[in-house]
Amino acid sequence: MSILDMEEFKKLPDETKSVIDRITYIDEDLNFIYENSLGFSTLLLKSGKLKNNCFKLIEYKETLSASSFNYLSENYLKQLETYAFFSNQLSLYFEKNSPEKDANTLALFNCQSINFNSHISEVEKITGLKSQTFNQQNFIQEVKETPVFKKFSFNIKPKEKSFIDFISHEKNKEIEKIILEKFQNEKGKKLRYLIEYLNELGIISMVHGDRTKIYSAMKNSFNWEIGTHQSIFGNWFSIPNKEYTKFKETLNSYFPFLS
Repeated sequence: MSILDMEEFKKLPDETKSVIDRITYIDEDLNFIYENSLGFSTLLLKSGKLKNNCFKLIEYKETLSASSFNYLSENYLKQLETYAFFSNQLSLYFEKNSPEKDANTLALFNCQSINFNSHISEVEKITGLKSQTFNQQNFIQEVKETPVFKKFSFNIKPKEKSFIDFISHEKNKEIEKIILEKFQNEKGKKLRYLIEYLNELGIISMVHGDRTKIYSAMKNSFNWEIGTHQSIFGNWFSIPNKEYTKFKETLNSYFPFLS
């Protein structure tokens, strides 16, 4: 679910790396509290504030119009779904992946998760709404559009696609490995035959606009000169093609698990 390419973090100055792979709590005043000073008292304060929010919702339900209250409730519940999701993930992944599994930190994460999930149940009773399954992709896109993210995020270029990204098969890594081995230094015509072969099997797409993307991905992935775009994707190819039909026998021997 990473928004930024983790490889880019390796290029950051040393002083910025202090916030990676450590527990950092940010309070309402944007103060950073690190794990050595974070205790149950902090979470108890949060629990009390969540309870106060319930009373606020009851108050708003009596004073606001139905449409205004529903709008407020839906947006608040959406925030809670996000907090609950990440709280659950913290508990799950800390216990599963943390190299240092101290009981105090795990207890803090579990307590936080219980607080948010319990609060969601209370909000559902007050509002009559039901929480939805958290949508990670929508959340990532919404975060990218926020002023805070745009202000503090790193200016990282989108990662260029590799040829394997266009291979829609469970054995895509094995297919790419065979291509890099068997097609070393091949260019132009033979690569077009390969693309047509994979396209016939429904493993790679050749719809309008994909050819340029595939060509760029091949240049990124193949460590040899593959020829021009025209030499691979030009209009010279047509079916029936005797040479291509014969070459398909060779391709079948390269990829026996596809035929």
